[in-house]
Amino acid sequence: MAQTFFFLGKALQLLGLCTITYVVYLFFTDKGMEPLLYMSILGIVEFYLGTFFLSKTEK
Repeated sequence: MAQTFFFLGKALQLLGLCTITYVVYLFFTDKGMEPLLYMSILGIVEFYLGTFFLSKTEK
Protein backbone atom coordinates (compact mmCIF):
# COMPACT_ATOMS: atom_id res chain seq x y z
CA MET A 1 0.00 0.00 0.00
CA ALA A 2 2.89 2.35 0.76
CA GLN A 3 4.23 1.87 -2.74
CA THR A 4 0.87 2.91 -4.21
CA PHE A 5 0.81 6.06 -2.07
CA PHE A 6 4.38 6.83 -3.11
CA PHE A 7 3.70 6.67 -6.85
CA LEU A 8 0.35 8.41 -6.49
CA GLY A 9 2.04 11.18 -4.54
CA LYS A 10 4.81 11.61 -7.12
CA ALA A 11 2.27 11.62 -9.96
CA LEU A 12 0.14 14.28 -8.24
CA GLN A 13 3.20 16.43 -7.57
CA LEU A 14 4.23 16.18 -11.22
CA LEU A 15 0.71 16.99 -12.36
CA GLY A 16 0.63 20.01 -10.04
CA LEU A 17 3.93 21.29 -11.40
CA CYS A 18 2.71 20.84 -14.97
CA THR A 19 -0.50 22.72 -14.16
CA ILE A 20 1.41 25.64 -12.64
CA THR A 21 3.78 25.67 -15.63
CA TYR A 22 0.76 25.85 -17.93
CA VAL A 23 -0.64 28.75 -15.87
CA VAL A 24 2.65 30.63 -16.28
CA TYR A 25 2.47 30.01 -20.02
CA LEU A 26 -1.15 31.25 -20.14
CA PHE A 27 -0.16 34.39 -18.22
CA PHE A 28 1.63 35.64 -21.33
CA THR A 29 -1.39 35.05 -23.59
CA ASP A 30 -4.74 36.83 -23.82
CA LYS A 31 -6.46 34.80 -21.10
CA GLY A 32 -8.34 36.57 -18.34
CA MET A 33 -7.23 36.47 -14.73
CA GLU A 34 -10.10 34.34 -13.44
CA PRO A 35 -9.09 31.10 -15.24
CA LEU A 36 -5.50 31.66 -14.15
CA LEU A 37 -6.60 31.94 -10.53
CA TYR A 38 -8.67 28.76 -10.65
CA MET A 39 -5.95 26.79 -12.42
CA SER A 40 -3.32 28.04 -9.96
CA ILE A 41 -5.45 26.85 -7.06
CA LEU A 42 -5.93 23.49 -8.79
CA GLY A 43 -2.18 23.10 -9.33
CA ILE A 44 -1.41 24.00 -5.72
CA VAL A 45 -3.99 21.52 -4.42
CA GLU A 46 -2.62 18.77 -6.68
CA PHE A 47 0.94 19.40 -5.56
CA TYR A 48 0.18 19.50 -1.84
CA LEU A 49 -2.11 16.48 -2.05
CA GLY A 50 0.82 14.63 -3.61
CA THR A 51 3.06 15.83 -0.80
CA PHE A 52 0.49 14.59 1.72
CA PHE A 53 0.50 11.12 0.13
CA LEU A 54 4.30 11.08 0.14
CA SER A 55 4.37 11.94 3.82
CA LYS A 56 2.19 8.91 4.51
CA THR A 57 4.86 6.60 3.01
CA GLU A 58 7.66 7.79 5.35
CA LYS A 59 8.07 5.96 8.63
